[in-house]
Amino acid sequence: MKKQEPIEMKLVVKNTSLDAQEKTIVILNQEDLAALGVFPMNRVIVKKGAYDITCIVNSSKEFVKRGEIILYREVAKELRASPGDRVLVTPRPELESKKFIHEKINGKELNYEKIKSITDDLLERNLNDLELAALITALKIRGMSKKEVYYFTKAMVETSKRMNFYGKVMDKHSIGGVPGDKTTLLVVPIVAAAGLRIPKTSSRSITSPAGTADRMEVLANVEFSAEEIENIVKKTKGCIVWGGALELAPADDLFIEIEHPLSMDPLLIPSVLAKKKVMGSNFVVIDIPLGHYTKVTSMNNAKELARKFIDVGKKLGITLKILVSYGEQPIGHSIGANAEAKDVLETFATHKSPDLIDKATSLAGELLEMAGKKNGKKLALEIFNSGKAEKKFREIIAAQGGNPDIQPKDIMLGPKRETIRAKKKGFVVAVNNAALVEACKIAGAPENKAACIELYKKIGDTVKKGDPLFTIYSAKTHKINEAMKLIDQTRIFEISKKRRAPVKNMVLTVFS
Repeated sequence: MKKQEPIEMKLVVKNTSLDAQEKTIVILNQEDLAALGVFPMNRVIVKKGAYDITCIVNSSKEFVKRGEIILYREVAKELRASPGDRVLVTPRPELESKKFIHEKINGKELNYEKIKSITDDLLERNLNDLELAALITALKIRGMSKKEVYYFTKAMVETSKRMNFYGKVMDKHSIGGVPGDKTTLLVVPIVAAAGLRIPKTSSRSITSPAGTADRMEVLANVEFSAEEIENIVKKTKGCIVWGGALELAPADDLFIEIEHPLSMDPLLIPSVLAKKKVMGSNFVVIDIPLGHYTKVTSMNNAKELARKFIDVGKKLGITLKILVSYGEQPIGHSIGANAEAKDVLETFATHKSPDLIDKATSLAGELLEMAGKKNGKKLALEIFNSGKAEKKFREIIAAQGGNPDIQPKDIMLGPKRETIRAKKKGFVVAVNNAALVEACKIAGAPENKAACIELYKKIGDTVKKGDPLFTIYSAKTHKINEAMKLIDQTRIFEISKKRRAPVKNMVLTVFS
């Protein structure tokens, strides 16, 4: 029997100006799509000369005529195509990786070859968002074996560019979940001031009021090429930059695009460790905040996660220490990019936030000991108290194109503000982190860096009726009003007659 030739169709490019933020999308007339035997959200291969790309296909009755095709900007760029050019469109054959996703949905363990196939098709944009959402959901519900966790990490590393700083390369990472976690902005200069390399790539916020890259961007540039980062680290020993500009572990970035809307992160360990490996980091401290509103709410779960991190780290050649830290309230006295950058500068100058100092020096101290230095916590405190850490931080700011002489007063908070006051006297015994985060986001964060919260009271503090608890800032009156609706309906600070002891030690335990 003669083999059936694949259906193909020559179409004229009508438009190349639509933007889908790097998603590869084309639009065909509904009748042309039917003739190809393809349905919306399926994939087609679009070819022009020597160039081809796999695309998500959508259809329209009137927006595009028969014989025409609309290429989104990313597709047109890849194909070097312009309006009026002719392209060849063919249905994409069924993918093996879709079969492997179905295997995971049915509870089967995936080997490395199957996971690598999924990762390759992800990077080639062969899998659509629904297929990826199905995979993420299956990984969340079915869980992953130790082998699968390692295989996903390995696949992410092997499909990425790598940087190499040689020798001992230090790094830290927090799994998140506690607001105001600006410790990186202290840890990096402390470790760098001790003479160790710490090239820190960080994320921007997606669901929180500020990511580390957002905080640092208030003070300096954070988007650099690999060569520029190497020069910064050569000059200062450290950097705090946005990892997204480097395309480190690009498969992870594509998984994250699906994970965030689903509020699931089953690939947490591969996501963290793949990016550490491709940066050349070989000594890493992982921070797991523990608290009622954090990602990890019990010590048993923290211990289990720590062991998984350590096991995968060993296979990758990365030495890990896992710190479980106190996460029942914001760190320092601020939430939101501008307020947090201001808080950091004030803490360097006046030791304003002792909990921030304690956590940062504990994390830095562990890194110093991993590098062979004795009494790491004590040494980290000495470096901080001597002013060497602030001096190094300002060197890094300058190397990243910022003003090394910037002062807290130079950082502006939102012009619209409301101060929330205590309705009775007593002691602060609890803080609703989730409500503070949501209020800050309603006020405009993270898009508006000046939308933020300044805190005046922490757990264990005494309050009198009418004392200010926190101030919320925004650029817009209506956003402040919306945030205040939430604040009025929620008990954010719990005040009791019985005192709860202030937090003295931010680190609860260490696993290694």
